[in-house]
Amino acid sequence: MMTRKVVFYCCVLLMSLTNATAQTEKSKLMQTDSSLIYINGEGTFLHLGKAEGTKMNLLTTVQSGFQFSQFDSVSKTNTNRLSLNMVRIAFTASGFKDKMSMGILTDLTGVSPILEGWVGFSVYKKSAKIILGQKQTNTNNRLALADERYAQYMGQTLAGKSNDGVVYGGLMQNFVGATREGGLFIESNFSVKKCRIYPSVSITTGEGQNFFSSQPNLGFKYGGRLDIMPLGDFIKNNAFIAQDIYREAKPKFALGVAASINKKASSVIGTDHQTITGIYNKDGAEDYPDYRKLAADFIFKYKGFALVGEYMSGTVSGKELYATVVSYNKLTEEVASQYYNLGKAFNLQTSYVFKNGWAIDGRYSAVTPEFDIASSLVQQQTWISGGVNKFIKNNAVKIGLNFTQIKTTSSIITTTNKIGNLAIQILM
Repeated sequence: MMTRKVVFYCCVLLMSLTNATAQTEKSKLMQTDSSLIYINGEGTFLHLGKAEGTKMNLLTTVQSGFQFSQFDSVSKTNTNRLSLNMVRIAFTASGFKDKMSMGILTDLTGVSPILEGWVGFSVYKKSAKIILGQKQTNTNNRLALADERYAQYMGQTLAGKSNDGVVYGGLMQNFVGATREGGLFIESNFSVKKCRIYPSVSITTGEGQNFFSSQPNLGFKYGGRLDIMPLGDFIKNNAFIAQDIYREAKPKFALGVAASINKKASSVIGTDHQTITGIYNKDGAEDYPDYRKLAADFIFKYKGFALVGEYMSGTVSGKELYATVVSYNKLTEEVASQYYNLGKAFNLQTSYVFKNGWAIDGRYSAVTPEFDIASSLVQQQTWISGGVNKFIKNNAVKIGLNFTQIKTTSSIITTTNKIGNLAIQILM
């Protein structure tokens, strides 16, 4: 409740910085007292006043689609689904010469009506930023930091979560879950000649998208990320989008590494709270181990071509923990694999965006459990995806068709899931 009030008052403050009247512009943004302009694919921009340079952006996303799925196990099961995949309204604003900023992202179709709500303060001549609230966390793989509207594959999914559907691939479905977390984030950037370096750290609740609801005080999640771009900055946020939708004029390359430790994680990948039961300390009280994640990734882009590689692993650590009230069945890592997603995965995907807006895509993901046992939550998986997309009007409209085959192999059974999606997305 306190965070909501902070976001509300910051919004009111930013909107009252000046009382100048907005006027419509058909050309580029001009340095007048105020201006209002709509840009295809980027939304409506409002500038208020020259002195403090208050800026606001409103962007609405609507995505609908049809999905066909065939699950082949002991018998074949076919399902069809027609739905609104995404209906979102994003509002961002900055003021005081960009020293203060805020953002709100709502979702009208998912389980979390407020996906993001944060306020930020720039320090050290805008080379660092302090952010408080719920936003996309910096402790996951590269493509988990991208806005869902720029996902390489479109399809049905839970709002802000990667453990449903085929949009994100096997790596994120098994080891990421919620892509947003609530807490304190510190981001910075600097240059060494042409090389751009982006370090960041965070302290979050460790319970995923639950910043605006009541939370038990079990423990925080600590993490950080480092991105290095030896060939300089990408266009806009292109370093965190799978496809080269902006067609980089010069070769661009980035390396990233991220790590986190979620103290006393009470869910399978630390993105929820108290979904796990049956773990105790030596005194017989309910307790939890720490969940650790490590991610490494790279991205290369040039004139429409893009190549992304990602790796992630999940492990647990904890002392004097048991799977029974009496201290007999110790919680070893093998036993813990029945409670937590333990293992590793890698993801490799590529695409090419032609000058006329057509794009072709391919992806391969492999997931390996820490222990090859039937009771492990993570099982051996391979994901193979391919798709075709069409971008229209500066990416304001995207039409996509994609297919994915997911093969899951355990010590008991092998299953195959084939999924196809046809979707259209409009940015307004």
